[in-house]
Amino acid sequence: MPKRPPDDARQATRSAFKDLRDRWRGHELAKAIEQLLADPTEFAEESHSWSQAAGIHLLAPQAAIRGCQPLAKNAMHDGLQAPTAAVALPSHEALCIAPAPPCGFGLFATRALSRGERLGEYTGEARRYDLWCDEIKARKVAQRGRDDASPFIVEELYAAWAGSGPGDKGVVIDAFSAGNAMRFINCSCHPNCSFKTVAVGFQKHGRLQVVTTRDIDAGEQLSVDYGWYYDPPTLEAVRLEAAKAFNQHLSQLQSLALPTRERLDETVQLISSSLEESRSPSAGWQPRALPAAFPGA
Repeated sequence: MPKRPPDDARQATRSAFKDLRDRWRGHELAKAIEQLLADPTEFAEESHSWSQAAGIHLLAPQAAIRGCQPLAKNAMHDGLQAPTAAVALPSHEALCIAPAPPCGFGLFATRALSRGERLGEYTGEARRYDLWCDEIKARKVAQRGRDDASPFIVEELYAAWAGSGPGDKGVVIDAFSAGNAMRFINCSCHPNCSFKTVAVGFQKHGRLQVVTTRDIDAGEQLSVDYGWYYDPPTLEAVRLEAAKAFNQHLSQLQSLALPTRERLDETVQLISSSLEESRSPSAGWQPRALPAAFPGA
């Protein structure tokens, strides 16, 4: 990517932030952007250097990149070797790292994008999944005395699956402490982007490219489904946490008006049916054992 003079990059970034602010006026996001625009240090030299090293066009706010090293390509660890195919996966010019309350920062489109557009590579530290898991469990024990899968800790929220790897141990790209603009793409149950594995090498892992899965409006936040809750232990832990929250607030939930069943999202149907069951005469309008929709608590 050709180097852009700091003043030009700063002006282009501030212009993009103002457009985002106008797009999200009245939202917490707009307030957070106003605060960044009022701080002259947010797009200083460190921001320019990081963005150039990471290969992105607009400047990343300094508040977003603290503690993160810029990586234009993956750093290989645990005996892993980089895929041999020299495939260029440059970052799209229409990307902006901006506040995304309550999730810290996120990645936004500065112009309309079409379905199937390639946005760039998700870079980070390539790790063997089994060794990475051991480290995450050790951090959980150090922080809270146990290694339960849920709730997650922040150190595990930036890892994406990159293939089965040598010996089928699994490989992840972990962008927690090093990466590029793609590390800011947040998780969603209804994402507008997805990871595509490219350039898979002989070690059965590859590089990750972010691709849009539908048309996206200018100013819209980009998202993917990291999918970590699909493995049975994590799914069970998430269900247990959801069950505890459900029972804790059941008395308040029972007072809600239930929606009609037509064209409901599957998640809404699940919650609605659970509330209906909790309102049966035998329930007595009191917090009780979990409804059938939330097994395992």
